[in-house]
Amino acid sequence: MVLELFSKRNKPKKDTDLYLYDVLPNPFRVQVTYLFNDLFGKHGEKLRTIINVDDIYKELVELLARDFGVYHLVENYIHEIHGYNSEYVNGFLTEKNVDRAIDYIELAFSISNNIATMDNYKDEVELSGFNKRNETAIKELNYRFDEHNLGYQFVEGQIIRRDNTFTHSAIIKPSLEILSRKRFKGASAEFHKAHEHYRSGKYHESLNECLKAFESTMRIICDKQKWAVRDTATASTLIKVCFENNLIPSFWESKFTSLKTLLESGVPTARNKLSGHGAGSEEKEIPRYIVEYAINMTASMILFLVQAEENL
Repeated sequence: MVLELFSKRNKPKKDTDLYLYDVLPNPFRVQVTYLFNDLFGKHGEKLRTIINVDDIYKELVELLARDFGVYHLVENYIHEIHGYNSEYVNGFLTEKNVDRAIDYIELAFSISNNIATMDNYKDEVELSGFNKRNETAIKELNYRFDEHNLGYQFVEGQIIRRDNTFTHSAIIKPSLEILSRKRFKGASAEFHKAHEHYRSGKYHESLNECLKAFESTMRIICDKQKWAVRDTATASTLIKVCFENNLIPSFWESKFTSLKTLLESGVPTARNKLSGHGAGSEEKEIPRYIVEYAINMTASMILFLVQAEENL
């Protein structure tokens, strides 16, 4: 059986990113071994009532060793003495090649996910609660990736690099490149803070930093173009000035009605309604997906505004 694992689908990338790709901290690795145990038990006992397998770790070791072209995942290991569980876990903990270490995670989670979603095992999976354990483990794995600022996510049965997604490569990274310019230093710091808060689960703070980065970008453009704006100008005022000065060409104005609405009500409204004013004594809970959308929208607007300025 030939495996199409993570290390074969990805080539090393040298460019800068918000996330780390070339290191897996030891605390993260240890946390993942807990997830292996949550899914399978120490010797696969949590799967024995579902599928006919004596030791899921034996299957994992043999599949990975075959694909790596080795006899043992850990040097001088004797299966009969040390056990397959110990070999798989220690192989993962000591693997120096990050892509191969990711292979350990992906293989275990993809097999677990397949079992949890296969019709053949539907009754057994529901009865044993394995599907719930699988969902919980995937959720925690993705949380751990975020917690350690790692640019990976387990999505639809496999691990992907964030910089391989369309949104990240077409919107986030070009925006970061623009913000790396000296005059956008303040906006860059705010946008990075928005990501830091997002990864830490501080969603109100993340939305606030998104708005600051959005406002800072417009203010920097207005200052360079010598368009009069007060230092206290809000997003709504800055947007108005940008339109009045044809940052968006006037002859396209009818086609950009929807874009103008987005600029005026998108990020600022998200901040004001969910995070900014009138929260009262009890702060409203903000769903993660709204914050992720706000970050992507902010990046897209920053990219658009700067490119529009370059074409004035």
